[in-house]
Amino acid sequence: MSRERVLKRLKDLLWVLAISGAVIGVGRFVHGLAASTNMMDSLPWGWWKIFNMVAGAAVATSGFVIAAVIYIFRLDRYRAVARLAVLIGFLGYGASLTALIFDIGLPHRGWHPFFMWNPHSFLFEVFWCVSMYWGVTALELLPILSERFPFPKVTHYLHEIMLPFVVLGVTLSTMHHSSLGSLFLASPTRLHPLWHSIWIPPEFLISAMGAGVATMILVVLVLSWLYRWERLLPLLPRLAVVSAFFLGLYLVVKGVDFARHGKWNFVFGPHLTWESWVFWGEITLQTIIPLALFLTPQLRRRNSMLFVGSAAAFLGLVAHRLNTGIVGYFRTSEAIYYPNLSELILSFGVVAAAGLAFFFLIEKFPVLIGVGFGAPEEEHDAHDHVSEAPETGFYWTWDELRVLLTGRGARRVAMISLLTIPLTWAGLHEQATGAFQPIARRVEVAVTGSDVMRTTLVLNANRNDDAIIFPHEKHQKHFSEKFGLKKEDTCVKCHHLALPKDHNTVCRACHTDMHLPTPMFSPERHASRFEKPEQRARFEALDLDDRTENFEACMICHEETMRGLAAYEKRGFSHVAPGFVQAMHGTCMTCHRLEEKDPTDAFSLGNCLGCHRWTPPPEGQEVAQADEPDEPPEPRPFPIPGPVIIPKRGASSAPEASH
Repeated sequence: MSRERVLKRLKDLLWVLAISGAVIGVGRFVHGLAASTNMMDSLPWGWWKIFNMVAGAAVATSGFVIAAVIYIFRLDRYRAVARLAVLIGFLGYGASLTALIFDIGLPHRGWHPFFMWNPHSFLFEVFWCVSMYWGVTALELLPILSERFPFPKVTHYLHEIMLPFVVLGVTLSTMHHSSLGSLFLASPTRLHPLWHSIWIPPEFLISAMGAGVATMILVVLVLSWLYRWERLLPLLPRLAVVSAFFLGLYLVVKGVDFARHGKWNFVFGPHLTWESWVFWGEITLQTIIPLALFLTPQLRRRNSMLFVGSAAAFLGLVAHRLNTGIVGYFRTSEAIYYPNLSELILSFGVVAAAGLAFFFLIEKFPVLIGVGFGAPEEEHDAHDHVSEAPETGFYWTWDELRVLLTGRGARRVAMISLLTIPLTWAGLHEQATGAFQPIARRVEVAVTGSDVMRTTLVLNANRNDDAIIFPHEKHQKHFSEKFGLKKEDTCVKCHHLALPKDHNTVCRACHTDMHLPTPMFSPERHASRFEKPEQRARFEALDLDDRTENFEACMICHEETMRGLAAYEKRGFSHVAPGFVQAMHGTCMTCHRLEEKDPTDAFSLGNCLGCHRWTPPPEGQEVAQADEPDEPPEPRPFPIPGPVIIPKRGASSAPEASH
């Protein structure tokens, strides 16, 4: 297959991925984050954050490295790749920020860090530096783009004022790469020792610089083959030496870190695990192969060896970031995270969009003289839409824009869109393009109403021993003193609603699923209890989503028989019970956070460890174990939308309970 045909097919593939990614992106905004990912609460990071943001920003560091080499160290022999480096940095950081919009839970609040500062957060510093550095690369790219417009004085002025922005960009990029590593300092007991280190900030910075230059070499080699363009090939061996310097420095820092902190046993034994072999693969790609090829003069003069070495450094850096951000947490999380197809397509779709922008800019603007724009006429004919272009001068013309928007290339993209959009939407309807369907998890037998007089209870509703010890008698005493209630009347403070003719209904009778909201009763069975047809008709006419109407209707029959129902007079009553976890946390945490004295204390009432820790009960007190009553009712489906919070997959908590 000819190079022209390869380039054409490559662009088609990029369009398919970019359009598919856009479809999934729309689905993510419409249906939420949970429907489009396999992320879980037990793991702190997901594919978009690590691959697109952490790894994507790292491989785009050639911009600030080359800028520092040219403008700060005054090595003008590398000026030929300056424009390409700026373009890679601009598109790489732009793709990272775009993926970040899809990754955050509330994308419409993505602008908050600009105005709502949290200077104690590494993420805050990373967001600011990445955003500002992307803005700096845009400014650095602006004079290159302006050369195709008839404003020579503006272009000259932009070139003249670039030096301070270059220095600012180098500073920002240095700061945020070290801060990206600092994110993982917060989990020393969870991240595997092979990747966790107090030296991780400089390790992230140095490895990004080495792999960023290697990525530049890889891009130049690909462009030289696709466009038969060899102008920068003589410069690549020198760039390989620069890359090798940083990669070698990273290997030395890593080795000293392992020796100083006693980690060699994870690499050579006796504590070898599967993570050890993953690390060996990563370090071989990231440093050993590139160093062997780049430091051997005979090998680094061969383009094939440069391609192998730069591709290995690129893949090794991506592997290092994925291992640090995801794989290194598998063992302590006791869970394996696999990104689903929606995550992968959206991730690669963002990269594909950046690739299309890359090809467009180098073909239409003077980024690289001799590639695309400014290339000989016989090279232009290789592209399906260029042959239609009118004869133009150096400056952009309306005829050129017309051909770009309505020419053969545009029509080809339209056909790809007509095929890709419906196929993506239909094929991924169980993921990003369809509503999220949480997995039902039935609440198991827990403490029953007969345990109400016990002094201490054990709440273990999902039977996985992630239980809490509940000091029942202590709560009764507290409510008696605070609200002036009799001991038997204090239960209403927590057990806010009882079934008809029941004094104290157990939680699982209504909250039948751990996370999913479920109706408290069967409308059909309830309607059958009415003897008079007009009563039954009135009940069936109720709008079950109208909380006020529900309360008024229920109070007609149950004012005296449903303990706690009167508390819903102002907020209205919903027939849908939230999941067990939501109900427990909503009831308990509402009071605890009002009562806690020191929110910074990890074991305070308002924090998770305040309840979720196994402590033996006081000596002489009895701990209630679950009896074995009749099986609880099967969770009923959720047929009618109600004012409840649908939890994410694997969610273990919610802001509040809702009735």
